[in-house]
Amino acid sequence: MLIAICDDTKADAEKIRFSLMDITDDLEMKYFSTGTDLIESIKKGNIYSIIFQDIYLENENGMDIAQAVKELSPDTQIIFCTTSLDHAIDAFKVQAVDYLVKPCEETDIVKAFARVSLRINSQYSVPVVINSGKDVHVFHSEKVIKVESDRHYTVIYCQNEKKERVHLNYSDVAGLFGDKFIELRRGLLVNPRYIEKISGATVFLTDGSTYTLPKAKKDSVTAKYIEFMTQ
Repeated sequence: MLIAICDDTKADAEKIRFSLMDITDDLEMKYFSTGTDLIESIKKGNIYSIIFQDIYLENENGMDIAQAVKELSPDTQIIFCTTSLDHAIDAFKVQAVDYLVKPCEETDIVKAFARVSLRINSQYSVPVVINSGKDVHVFHSEKVIKVESDRHYTVIYCQNEKKERVHLNYSDVAGLFGDKFIELRRGLLVNPRYIEKISGATVFLTDGSTYTLPKAKKDSVTAKYIEFMTQ
């Protein structure tokens, strides 16, 4: 597992590193004193499972860095580790999975890591296999952004702008992805991991698409999304 620590205070970053170094041999940790360096590392192909992100950097805002990370790598889990609770609510907007306040105790760091590790492991489900005519399609739920009806076909949108159009009814395909996905409206199923935010009745996805919720769906969709974010 590749972990990044982004903090301009080396002592705080070292505390995180020392807290985690004896947990498992399967950890590789990289330190970044600036968000710019972290983002460049991701652009070069480094995919981090977890990032410990400070908010108050010398010339940068950790919230902006986290947003950029999510746009480049939606699967990356972010744990904020900073000096104030002022941004705790805002952390949900960038899908942070935990929020620690400095000075962090070693037990707090380890517990946060354990919670996020369980979340990461639970996201990887049994592949969804779809038979459509002579074709067999295999999808990993964690990489599927949304499932949308297209008359007698169904379009499955995945990461990296990939999509498949299968000759099956939407209801048959939607049932295969289970109840972890959220139906925004009839004929549109969305993976909550790719919801960037919900503002009023508008849902923003990380792929740039937006959808207006029907009045009858607004409360239930919002509740399911909050449940996903806090589990």
